[in-house]
Amino acid sequence: MELIILIISAFITSSISAVLGMGGGIILLGIMAIIIPNGYMVIALHGIIQLISNTTRTFVFRKHLKMKLIKEFLIGAIIGAGLSATIIFLLIKFFEVSSASEIKVDFLKPIIGIFIIWYLFLKGPKKEKESKSFIKVGGISGLASIFVGATGPLIAPFFLNSNLSKENIIANKAACQMITHLTKIPLFIFFFNVNYIGEYKLLFPLILAVFIGTNFGKKILNMIPEKLFVRLFKTTLFIIALKLIFSY
Repeated sequence: MELIILIISAFITSSISAVLGMGGGIILLGIMAIIIPNGYMVIALHGIIQLISNTTRTFVFRKHLKMKLIKEFLIGAIIGAGLSATIIFLLIKFFEVSSASEIKVDFLKPIIGIFIIWYLFLKGPKKEKESKSFIKVGGISGLASIFVGATGPLIAPFFLNSNLSKENIIANKAACQMITHLTKIPLFIFFFNVNYIGEYKLLFPLILAVFIGTNFGKKILNMIPEKLFVRLFKTTLFIIALKLIFSY
């Protein structure tokens, strides 16, 4: 019964992400957290599922990719993942544990929620000379991903001020999240001793569900006007921010 719930959730949430560019991942993370007892395993398994979901979304919207943006994000994500690995190593030494799975770090969630609200409503207009490089966005995502799981809402605000169409936002954000999940999976294997192959009975049906859900969501996106998409994008982001703040 629990597997059926997860399969249905994976399909619905991947469809949501294909339509809005986000939201699905963090909803799925919340559902998995209820069913799977170990917090680190939730983030680890969620990472694989979202890797497939974002890879599928990247492929489906591949004509709308901006390679300069993705290359910049990749550089930052690698740097961020390196910093993340360093922090985990230091935490293992500090707490004197054999595996990072014995350490609970979740204080970043409300901080991310506050950041999103600040960016949406309180941040002043962007200066013309300010860099629009996505290297820093990749760094933030690579650093935070292993601690919070779903970093889509964290990086989402940066896509709003980049003169991107709805298809551009969906495609490039998916590609950036794909990169983020790729960088954190080795960290879970090395520091948390996660055996992904041993979880194939759970992962395979969920991966299939997100693949189907993404293709279904694309058909819905084609019917949504550009201005309505931006409003839905911002509204979803705001709701997620409130959830991150008040669920801590």
